[in-house]
Amino acid sequence: MNDLTLARAVHILSVVIWMGGVTFVTLVLIPTLRRSSFRIDQLTIFHAIENRFASIARVMVLLAGISGFYMTYKLDAWGRFTQIQFFWMHAMVFVWCLFFLALFAIEPFILKNHGRIVKDRHNITNLKKTYIVHSVILVLSLSTILVSVLGAHGFFY
Repeated sequence: MNDLTLARAVHILSVVIWMGGVTFVTLVLIPTLRRSSFRIDQLTIFHAIENRFASIARVMVLLAGISGFYMTYKLDAWGRFTQIQFFWMHAMVFVWCLFFLALFAIEPFILKNHGRIVKDRHNITNLKKTYIVHSVILVLSLSTILVSVLGAHGFFY
């Protein structure tokens, strides 16, 4: 099997799993927890499920980054970052950097006191903020996927 084909398959599979999880959390989990029947344990339930997915997401983000870097190296496509018609490559790197920072720096070091938030009963306010952040990131990510697929198939040049 061609190593470039394998790298592309790993890249797409990792993005599908990663973005599928983000979509689930944003469109299913958070809206469900915001219902009144879950008000007492909203953040406890949310963090239990999201923390489990965060481990998977970390692996997928790393695989997407490694495979994307490898494809760029193998295709010697570095020059594309200097050409406007390949803006979608910049978008992929930007989204990847956002998630890398969120999963490997912001969540473990800056947002490490989730337990205190839950104990202080800031469930509703924090879940609303979480929903807004997840919604923005989801729209940005899905838009990036759309333009990247179009770009990879020559739509912009």
